[in-house]
Amino acid sequence: MPVIRTLKQLEAAWNDLKEEILSRPLFLDNSDKAKQERKKCCKNNIEEFARTYFPEYVTKKSAKFHLRWEAIRQMTNEPILLQAFRGSGKSTFFTLLDPIHEIAYGNRNFMIFSSYNDDKSAVFTGRILLELMYNQRLQNDFGEFFLPHQHPGIKKFTVYVPGPENKKIGVRSVSIGQDPRGFVHGPNRPDYVRCDDIQSRKRAKSRKFVKETIEWVTQDLLPALAENYSAIIVATPLNTQCVASTLEKGTDDIKPIKTYKFPAESKGKPTWNEEFPAARLARIKSTIGSMAYNQEFLLIPIALDERIFKEEHVRSYAEEELIGTRFAYVFSWTDPSVKAEEKHCYKATVCAGITNEGAIYILKARIRKESISRMVDGMYLIYEALNPSWMFYEDNGGQALLSEIFDAKAEREGYHIPYKAETNSVNKITRIEGTLSAPIENGVIRFLKKDKDQKELIDQLLQFPDGEYVDGPDALEGVVRKLLEYARKRRAGKPKSSHEREAARVLEGY
Repeated sequence: MPVIRTLKQLEAAWNDLKEEILSRPLFLDNSDKAKQERKKCCKNNIEEFARTYFPEYVTKKSAKFHLRWEAIRQMTNEPILLQAFRGSGKSTFFTLLDPIHEIAYGNRNFMIFSSYNDDKSAVFTGRILLELMYNQRLQNDFGEFFLPHQHPGIKKFTVYVPGPENKKIGVRSVSIGQDPRGFVHGPNRPDYVRCDDIQSRKRAKSRKFVKETIEWVTQDLLPALAENYSAIIVATPLNTQCVASTLEKGTDDIKPIKTYKFPAESKGKPTWNEEFPAARLARIKSTIGSMAYNQEFLLIPIALDERIFKEEHVRSYAEEELIGTRFAYVFSWTDPSVKAEEKHCYKATVCAGITNEGAIYILKARIRKESISRMVDGMYLIYEALNPSWMFYEDNGGQALLSEIFDAKAEREGYHIPYKAETNSVNKITRIEGTLSAPIENGVIRFLKKDKDQKELIDQLLQFPDGEYVDGPDALEGVVRKLLEYARKRRAGKPKSSHEREAARVLEGY
């Protein structure tokens, strides 16, 4: 079906959508037994319900996270914030398939659908109305949902659930900001709410809009709901101060809303490989850029003016610049990630040089999910190519294991690389921000952007500190800190003494 975003688009496409729904093939077996078996099979399974009555919506094998949605949709008496990547099917599941399922089985009394404006809210109810009116598969098994000569409106209508109970379900669209406290359907208050498209990119940057939306959800909507309500807010975090981010984190006045997040990647692997394999995700990323990909597919909100590392500050260099460039020092730093809780992390080595003028060039990076032995092999390759004076590595609890591997490698190669263990006592996040923010913003640190591993390093920097991995930035922080430390000592060029007066005498005449 075409993408419908506004009420005007829906009205213009109404007849085409109607014909599309009517064109679905009918069931071959329409016996009472077959009908009852289909209804029984679909009663507690949205995926089976979709495959049976909306086959074009489930052409691929579902992901594991779709099974979790089945449990989430049944949670009651607390609001749920669900964040999922673009294309995951979240809107189709929660604002079309699930509500039609609840209507068909008569599970609810009064349903509300909401977006940030009236038109978008009406699209949800309009799509539901189309299916109830023209889906012959549904009508074949469940019966007619509207009385003869009934003319339901797109924004507000009553569904008559087929069956002996003669149950009536109210369906209504409500824009965010519209007061729902007086809404009733007969004796029933709303007991089913789905909010989607709760903010536009422009509105997400407005503190006033964010504040008003949060107040509407917490002070107007939730108190107006009936007992055992189901309320799910489907959203993508647009920035660190938007409605979705604020609901997730909470404020001084409200508690965080229970949040479930479903990104396109987890631990570097696709979460829905059938629809979004790694190659497709890579193409999307190269097309829309790292920042948009992080936000839309990894659910990492863009920090407005608070983002620590900005894409425009990441300075690149061409390999030709290195011709004739002399470095005062060349070091490398390795984050080995050997702790048990770091088994899914990257092994990261960054080699860099600092010039006499203070420019720092990232000469080589190796940021990969690999074994400790392969990581040490990579350190040797970097040493052979760039001959760093010191190859520092973080002693984070696995020094004994690393020493054995270094010794075994040296025995095979016939020499030791100049490795040196260092222990960091300062918090990782604090170190990375404190060491790297100014040099990157000022263009002091320069990257070879066409290098695959340096691209991964830059991606992790741009996602910092909300990204899944910080191993690359951690290694970069270590090598930059050591380069600056040694460069400062060299520039000082002064004799050292533990006694201040003695040092003063030594310095006389300088």
